Amino acid sequence: MRPQKTDEGVVGTMLSDILEDLGVDSGQLLLAPAPDNENVRETVIVDAEDDGNVQHGALVLLIGSRGRAALPKVTRLIQDFPTAIAIKGTEAELEAVQELLRPTGIGLIAVVPSMRWDQFESIAKERIGEPSTAADASTIIHRDLFTIAETTATMANGHVVIEDTANRVLAYSPASNEVDELRRLSILARRGPERYQKLLKDSGVYKHLREVEAPIHIEANPQEGLRERVAIGIHAGSRVLGYIWLQEGTERLASNADRILVGAARYAATELVRHRNEQSQSLRRDRVSSLLSGTAQIHSQAQSAGIDPSNPAALVLISSGGLDQSAPGLQLRRGELANLVSIHAAAYRPGAVVGAMGLDIAIILPDLDPVKSPPAINRLINVIVRDARMHLNFQIQAAVGPVVSRLDLLHTTLQHVRSVLTVIAATPSLQVASYSDVETTVLTNELLELLESKTRLRHEGITQLCRQFPEFATTLLTYLDFFGDVTRCAEVLGIHRNTVHYRLRRACDVAGIDLQDGDQRLLAHLQIRLWAHSQGRK
Repeated sequence: MRPQKTDEGVVGTMLSDILEDLGVDSGQLLLAPAPDNENVRETVIVDAEDDGNVQHGALVLLIGSRGRAALPKVTRLIQDFPTAIAIKGTEAELEAVQELLRPTGIGLIAVVPSMRWDQFESIAKERIGEPSTAADASTIIHRDLFTIAETTATMANGHVVIEDTANRVLAYSPASNEVDELRRLSILARRGPERYQKLLKDSGVYKHLREVEAPIHIEANPQEGLRERVAIGIHAGSRVLGYIWLQEGTERLASNADRILVGAARYAATELVRHRNEQSQSLRRDRVSSLLSGTAQIHSQAQSAGIDPSNPAALVLISSGGLDQSAPGLQLRRGELANLVSIHAAAYRPGAVVGAMGLDIAIILPDLDPVKSPPAINRLINVIVRDARMHLNFQIQAAVGPVVSRLDLLHTTLQHVRSVLTVIAATPSLQVASYSDVETTVLTNELLELLESKTRLRHEGITQLCRQFPEFATTLLTYLDFFGDVTRCAEVLGIHRNTVHYRLRRACDVAGIDLQDGDQRLLAHLQIRLWAHSQGRK
């Protein structure tokens, strides 16, 4: 029987919020707590040998035991009814603990061995103690909307104003001498002039904005000093939350301005709805880790994001590169990139989720068509790469994952997509790639990593060749890479053909191998490639 909950006035945080900050690489939710037991009020580090009790609503970090060895202490903790217990170990090692806790309503988190308990505790306490006052939420949403306005203006090559349904100005892009009188008055008065509002209402513009989630173009009116505008409503289901206005400057608007506005409106709707529901700042952080966890978190997070986890989905990882900037400058640039990506992703799929994954930006694209979506996704990512370069002077690379049959299977593609990003990082000219594009290189790298871990699998003569005669080893590797083409090998190394022949003979003598033997040739190729890879020679 579960203990009754107490201290109802105590403020805490949802367990899923802590797991988002922790990240899928550090911990996985193997067992979700019962719906009435999801709120974490405190974090407690408990030694497996301790006899003390914990409070209801506690997140227990169980130290001193791992995997199945934690069973005795977990059994004693059940009567205290904590929210969840975090234990180091894999899913297989914690299978018995999971079965024990399944009927209790207590959650179970598998923590990777490399995660320090003090770091875990710090992450959890920071989230539990995070303020969420109305004033803070108001500041946050206005900052977000100003960012959306500025990003949209940059991408669409114009000037942006975001209004609520009462025509009060919520945010705007930085003004310049290119703005017309209407926009200047709107910003100064924090609302649109009534005379112009009446004109728009009489001409049916507001009716269109309320009824259709599509841009409407308003022609320039030189007599009134008004330039061309494009507007769109910010929709959340059947409700309208506001409007976005894009004004032309001295240059023409971008050719894809309509699509950019659609993405901006959807992105703004997401932020407005979250804050309207009085969610704290922490809930604005990406749901990417949860949706890629491969655990019970996926369905609850998908539901809260309005995504059907049973529909096909795909993952894209974008590398923001190694910019030579200070940490704050780098974070600012990555934030700008994330906003640009969010607008494009929302334009493609309303339920798209964009967020940070380490130093990279992840895009989860839901509700896809396994046949029609892959080409469209490639076009989308190429547009993002282009706009990041054009508007942010940002050189990025993107790895596009396959479309899986269900969102809750998306985590199975994560390692493949990461491998693709690793491969293209070594080829700056390759900006967008899928796993099939670089499959051979990915598999070769994995084979080399496997060979590197098996140190006993070394030919003594080849090891001596690489250590004592690196030039001979490099020549032999280049010769094998070009399938025995001496001329091509000489051209690449910038040496004479006779020098190639000499070095090959010496390499074979030192290593004690015969290149006519297929097994010896294969072993030499693999081992010298591994040596070159570790030396950074290729």
